[in-house]
Amino acid sequence: MNKVFTLPASLHGYTTPTTPQQLQYLLQFKWQKSLCNILATTGVNNVLNLIDRHGHRIDSIGLPGPCISLCWSYDGEWVVAVVDSSPLLFVWDANIRKSIPVIDTNMKGLSNQAWNHNSDVLAVGTTKGNLLLLNRRTSKKIPVLGKHSKAIVGLAWNKEDVLACASLDNTFTLSNLEGDTIFQMGLKGEPSKLQWSVMRTPTADSPPSAVLSIVLSNKTIFFHSMANPDSPIELAFQAKYGSIVTYEWFGEGFIMIGFSSGYFIVVSTNMNEIGQEVFQAHNHKDSLNDLRISPALEKAATAGDGCIKVHELGDLKDVYAILNLEEDRGGLVGMEWTDDGGFLSIGTRNGSVYTYLSKLPVIGSASGTVIAYVTALREITIVDQNKSGFTGMTFMYKKEIEFEPSIVAIGPTYFAAGMNTRMNFYRGGWPKPVMKWNAPKPKLSLKPGENVFQKDYIGTIKLATMNMSMAAILLTDGRLQVHSIDERAIVLPPSFTKVFPLQDMENLVITSVSLTNELLIYGTESGHIHHFSLEDWALVSEVKHQSTIQDIYPQPRRARFIFRDENGEAYLCDPVADVLFSISNISAKTIGFIWETTLSSDRSVFVSWDDMFITTHAYIPFSIKEQQCIALGTSKLPHGLKPLIFNDGAVICQTPGGKLSHIRLTTHEPINAKNIDEKNEKAVGKMLQMLYTLDIWALITTITSRKAWTMLAEAALHVADLACAKRIYTQVLHDAGMVITLNDIINTTCEERAVLAGHVCVIFGDFDRAQELFLSSSDPGQALTMRRDLMHWDHALNLAAKLQPSEVSWIAKEFATRLESEAKFTEALGLYEKALETSTRLKVRESVREDHQVACSAGITRMTFRMGDTTRGMKMLNDVEDTKLLNDCASILEGIKMYTEGGGLYERAKQWEKAAEVYTKGKLWNKVAPLLEQVSSPKIFLQFAKAREATKQYEEAAYAYERGKDFENLVRLYVEHLQNIDGAVKIVRETRSRDSARIVSKFFQSMKDYKSVVEFLLMAGMMDEAFELAQHHDVMEHFGEIVQTEASTEMLLNIAIYFESKGNLLNAGIYLLKAKSYIKALRMFIRCPVLDGKSVELAIDTVGLAKSDGLTHELIDYLMGENDGVPKEAKYIFKLYMSLGAYRDAARTAIIIAREEQMLGNYRTAHDLLLDNFKQLRRCKAKIPADLERMLMLLHSYILVKTLIRINQHELGARMLIRVANSISKFPTHVVPILTSTVIECHRSDLKKEAYEYAAMLMRPEYRNLVDAKYKRKIEQIVRRPDKEESTIAEKLSPCPYCQYMMAETSLDCPDCKNHLPYCISTGKHMTIEDWSACPNCEFPSIYKDFKVVVAQTGACPMCYTELKADELSPSHNPEELLRGVKERVETAVPTAKDGITEGSAKEYVTGSGVSGNIASEKESTAPALAGGELGMPFGAVSEGKQAAAAAMR
Repeated sequence: MNKVFTLPASLHGYTTPTTPQQLQYLLQFKWQKSLCNILATTGVNNVLNLIDRHGHRIDSIGLPGPCISLCWSYDGEWVVAVVDSSPLLFVWDANIRKSIPVIDTNMKGLSNQAWNHNSDVLAVGTTKGNLLLLNRRTSKKIPVLGKHSKAIVGLAWNKEDVLACASLDNTFTLSNLEGDTIFQMGLKGEPSKLQWSVMRTPTADSPPSAVLSIVLSNKTIFFHSMANPDSPIELAFQAKYGSIVTYEWFGEGFIMIGFSSGYFIVVSTNMNEIGQEVFQAHNHKDSLNDLRISPALEKAATAGDGCIKVHELGDLKDVYAILNLEEDRGGLVGMEWTDDGGFLSIGTRNGSVYTYLSKLPVIGSASGTVIAYVTALREITIVDQNKSGFTGMTFMYKKEIEFEPSIVAIGPTYFAAGMNTRMNFYRGGWPKPVMKWNAPKPKLSLKPGENVFQKDYIGTIKLATMNMSMAAILLTDGRLQVHSIDERAIVLPPSFTKVFPLQDMENLVITSVSLTNELLIYGTESGHIHHFSLEDWALVSEVKHQSTIQDIYPQPRRARFIFRDENGEAYLCDPVADVLFSISNISAKTIGFIWETTLSSDRSVFVSWDDMFITTHAYIPFSIKEQQCIALGTSKLPHGLKPLIFNDGAVICQTPGGKLSHIRLTTHEPINAKNIDEKNEKAVGKMLQMLYTLDIWALITTITSRKAWTMLAEAALHVADLACAKRIYTQVLHDAGMVITLNDIINTTCEERAVLAGHVCVIFGDFDRAQELFLSSSDPGQALTMRRDLMHWDHALNLAAKLQPSEVSWIAKEFATRLESEAKFTEALGLYEKALETSTRLKVRESVREDHQVACSAGITRMTFRMGDTTRGMKMLNDVEDTKLLNDCASILEGIKMYTEGGGLYERAKQWEKAAEVYTKGKLWNKVAPLLEQVSSPKIFLQFAKAREATKQYEEAAYAYERGKDFENLVRLYVEHLQNIDGAVKIVRETRSRDSARIVSKFFQSMKDYKSVVEFLLMAGMMDEAFELAQHHDVMEHFGEIVQTEASTEMLLNIAIYFESKGNLLNAGIYLLKAKSYIKALRMFIRCPVLDGKSVELAIDTVGLAKSDGLTHELIDYLMGENDGVPKEAKYIFKLYMSLGAYRDAARTAIIIAREEQMLGNYRTAHDLLLDNFKQLRRCKAKIPADLERMLMLLHSYILVKTLIRINQHELGARMLIRVANSISKFPTHVVPILTSTVIECHRSDLKKEAYEYAAMLMRPEYRNLVDAKYKRKIEQIVRRPDKEESTIAEKLSPCPYCQYMMAETSLDCPDCKNHLPYCISTGKHMTIEDWSACPNCEFPSIYKDFKVVVAQTGACPMCYTELKADELSPSHNPEELLRGVKERVETAVPTAKDGITEGSAKEYVTGSGVSGNIASEKESTAPALAGGELGMPFGAVSEGKQAAAAAMR
C-alpha cells in the first residue's frame, strides 16, 4: 500500500505542539460514498475541506463552530456537517461542486445525523432527545419532539427504512419514515455505536432477519432481532480485553470487535454458534484506537501504537501490510476506507490525515507479449513479457498521464489511455511501423511515451483496439470510429478517419470490435460479424449469428476467432475452413478469452476465465468427430486478478495492487516424476494431452502412469496422429494388440482422411460414425467388412445388397444363426431360406457351396421344428446321419415334451445318456432299461430305481440305487424288502451314513441285539439315545469302547457314574481318567481290589497326568499300605517315578527291583529293566547312576556267555564267567551252576589255575552236595590233582580308549588314567578308539568286527535284542565324540562293600583275572529295602508309618 497524499495538520488549524483546547474537538474526515472521489475533512479551524483523490482541495466551507458530525449521503451527492450549538445544517453538493444554502432545522443542540440507504431522508438527533427527518427530494421536514427524554447519541437506518435511535435515557426506539415509533425497549447501560446487519436463523428455510447491535457501557454488545423482538441477546467479553473501542459486521453474521487493551476478536452471531470466538489476536501492545473493514477489498485494518495493520479477511492470521506513521507518532483518532476499497485514510490527534492507495482499478491491455496497465492513479506501466527480447526493445518503463484513465489500449507500436470521450495515444518505443506507398521517410522520434495524438470523440468510449498504425474506437452509442494514430508515420493517408456503420449500413449497432494488421472485425447487435479488409477497404466476409455479439477474440497470426453472444455462449469460427461451432464447457460466468501468444507454437490453445477459475482449451482442427474444442483442465484464479496474456503455459494477470502476477496453469505444470502416480491419473492424462504437441518423449522413462499415457495415445488417435499413438503403444504401454492394429491401418489404408478416421472410430467403438466415414470415402466396401467383422449382420445385409450382392447368401446365413440364438425363429427361417436361394450367386468352389447349402438346409430343418411343424421336420430327418443336426432336433423335441421322438433321435445320434434322460422325463421306463448299461448318470439311476420300487421290482430297484450311489434307499430296500441284513450292515459301515445307520439300528432293536443297536445309533449321531439304551440293557462297556475317543467330558462322566453305580470301579476310574477328573479317578482305582495290578498301574498313570503333589502323596500312602495295611510290590513305585518323570529316583528303584529279580534268578528280567531305565535316563539327558551301569554290565556279561560259547569264543565266555563269579553273591539262586560253568569253561580254555580255584570253592561243604553228579567227579579230580605248573594263558592286551595304556582287554578300569571304560556289548571287552561301532537302536557301543560276527550268528543286538543285519552295520565316524558322551552320561563312582564287593576284591571284579579267595561277601543279605530315605522321594520326607510300611514290604 503506497501513500497517495498527506493533509497537514495546518490545513485543519492544528499547531505543533497541539494545545488542550484543540484536542477538545477531534479531527473528522469522511470519504464520499459510492463514487469514492472526494474526502471531506474538518478540524479546529472550523473549515469543511473537500479534497480530491490526489490530495488537491476542491472547495472549502467556513463553519460557525466546531463540526460535531460529518456525513455523506449513500449516493455520494451531499455531505452534511452538523455544527456545535447551531441549528443549521451545512451542505456541499458534489454534483455542482459547491455548497448550497444552509438548512435551518429550528432545533437546538444538534448532536448527530444519519442518511437512509436511498439517500432521500436525513435523520438529525438533538441533545434534548428530539428528532428531525429531512427529505432531500421534497425538502419536507418532520420534527419529532420528545422521541427520547435525554440526548440522542446514536442513529442508524436499515435497508427497510427503519430508523434506530439510542439515547442517554438508556432506551432505544425504532421509527418509520414518518417518525412514528414502532418499537421501544429499555437498556441496561449507556448505548453507543448503533449498527444494522442481518442474522441467520437456526432453520435453513427461514430467511435472515434484520438485527440491531448496540454497545452498552463500552462493555457488552446488545442484539435486537426484528424477527424476535422479545428475545434480545447480550454478549459479554473477557475482562482482559478491556472496553469496546469499535466493532464491524462482516461476512455471514460475523462481528470483528476491537478492544482498548489492543485485542481484536471475531465472534459469530449465527444462532447455533452465537458468541463463539472464531479468532483472537493481541494486535497492538498498548492500545487499539480504531478498526475498519473493507468488504470490497476483503481486508480489515486496525490502528494502534502508532501503526496500522491490514489483515486478509479470508485468513486473519495473514497480515497484508503494516503502515508505520514515522513522521507523525501522535495518537490515531480513526480510519476510513472508501466504499470500493481503493483508499484508506488515517487521522491523528495532531490534525494530520494520511491517505494510502489500497486498490487500483484493474485496467490494462496487451498486444503480443507487451502489457500496458495502470500502476498508479495517473501512471501507466509498459512491460514486455517476452523472455528472449530483441534489439532496440524497451522492456519496462512508466508513463505519467494527465488524468485517471478508465480505459487502456495497446498495439504493436503505440499505447493509449482514455477517459469518457477523450483518448491520448503514446509511442511505445517499439520498431518503426511499416511504410506504405512511396512517401518520403519521416523523421520519427523513438522516445518512449511521447504523446503523438490526442482525440476527443463524439461519444463515451466503450472499447479501444489498435494495430501497427490505426485505432478502432467503439463508442457506447454503437458507432465505431477507425482512424490513423500518428499522421507522421505516413502509413495511411493523412488524417484518415472512418466511421462505422457506413452509409449503406446505417441501421447497424456495433457491439464489439477487434483490429488486426489486415482486418477490422466487428460484431453487431443483430448477430452479424463483419470482416473488413483494411488494405482493400472492403467487406470480405460476413458471419451470421442469432444473438447479439458481445466480444470478439481473434487468434494471433490466424484467421480464426472466438466470439461470445449475449446469452453467454461462446463459438469458435474459422472463415478460411468455413468452420463455426459452439465451444462446450463454457460457464455462464465466463468473463473473457485469451489466445496463447507463443510465437514458436503451432497449437491453437486458449483460456477462458471467470471470477474463480481459468480453463485451458485446445482447438483441434481435424479429428474423428470433425473440428472440436476440448477442455484440458482448470486452474484457480485468485480473487481480483485480471488475466492479460497467455504465454508458454503461464497466464500473466494484473492485480488490484497495480502489479503483475504469473499463474502457472495446472495443465502446463512441469511433471514431477517422483509424485506423478500420487496425483489423479485423469488430471495427469489431461496434462499429457496438453504436452501432446511438445517433446513428450523425454517423459517415457519418468512417467509410469499407464492411465496417463493411455489417455495421451487416445488423444493422438482422436486427431488421427497414428504414428504418435503407435509409438506410445510400442515404447510405453507395450500393447502388442494395438500396435498390430495400427500397423495394419497404416500399411493397408491409403492416406485418405475419411478411411483413417473410420478405422480409428472402429477402435473407439463408434461404429455408426465409422460406417458413415467409410461410405463417404473412395472405398465404401470397408463399411461392409467392418460390419461383418463385428457380426452386425443386419447392417451387413443391407450394405451387401447395395455394395456386394454375391455376399448376401453368406451374410443371410450368419444373420439367421444369430436370430436363431435370440429365439427369433420366424425371421431366422426366412433368412435361412434366403441364404439357400441366393447360394447360386456365391463365387466359391463347388464343394464349399455344397457345404454352405447343407448348413442352410440344416437351419431350415431346425426352424421347422422350432415353428412346431414336427411332422414335416421328422420327414426331413429320415435320411439324415449328421449327429449334430440329430442332437439339435432332439433337443428341440425334448423342449416341447415330445420325449419318444426326442429320445429316438438321441439314440440315432448315439447319445445314450441324453436318450435315457429324455425317456426318464417321459416315464418311458421300458425304453430306459435297455440303456442302463451304457449310462453313468446317478440321476437317471435314481429315477429308474424309484419307478421300479413303486412297481415292487425290488431287485432292479436295488441295482439302480447301487449304481446311483443312493445307499440310504439301498439299505432301506435291503432291510425292509430283501432281508439282506449283512449287505445293509456292510454298506453302513463303509459309507458311515447316518440315515442308513438309523434304519439298521431299528432292525437290530427289533432283534434285541442291543450292542448292534448301540453301534448303529452312534453311527447315526444319536448319542443320547444310544447312552440311554446302553444303560437300560447293560451294554455300557460296548458303548464306552465306541465313543471313548469322541465323547464329551459330560458323557464320559455319565459313563463313569453308571459303572460306579454298578460297582465296576475299574471302568468307572478309566472313564473318569479320560474325562480328566483325576481326583475321582485315583480314588476309584485305589478302591479297586489288586488282582492283576491293572488298577494300580492306572492309578500311577493318573498321578502322572495330574502332576499334583497331593495326589502323588495319596498314591504313595496307598502303595505303602497305609490305606489297607497291604504294601504293594516295589515295581509300582518304579512305575510311579517313571510316570512322574523322576527318572533318577526311578533308576534307584529299578536297581532295587533288579536286585530282587537277580536274587530270585530272573536275570533276563533284571537286565531288561535296567536297560529300559538306562535308555530313559539317556533320553532325558540325565546322569546314569554308576550302580545301575555296573549292575547292567554284570548281568549282560552273564547273559553274553551263551552267545560267546555258541560262536566258539570259549575263552571270552570263560572270562565273562570269571567276571560273574567274582560277584557270585549277586547270584545267590544259582551259585553252584554258575561256579560249575566257570570251572568247565576255564578248564576247556586252558585257564587251569582259575579252574582249580573255582573247583576248590565248589568242594566246600555248603556247595559240594549241590554239584551236578555228572560234573562232580570231574571237578573233584581237578581239585585232587592240580597242575603244578603255571600254565594259564595270558590275557590279550588292548589300549585304553582314553589314554592308550595297554591293559587286559576284558578289564573295565584303567590303572593309569583311573577312568571306567565302556564295554563291548558283543564280547564284554573294553572298547578301543579303533573299530568303534554302536547298535542303531540302543546305541550301546561294540567293536565293529565282533559286532558283525555276533549279529551274523544271532541276527539281533546282544544288548536290546533288536533284529539287525550284519551288512547294514557300519563303523562310527566320530568315536572320540561318542567316547566323551559315554563319560559325560555316567556318574563317577567307585564300587564299595555295600555293592557286595570288598576292597580287596575290587581289582579282581574289574579285571576278571582271578579270585582272591575272600568270598565272605556272598553270605551278605541282598534283600531289597524300600525305605523312603533310600528311595529319595521328591515329595517330602516319608513319615515313620510309611517307613514301617516300607520295611514290611521287604
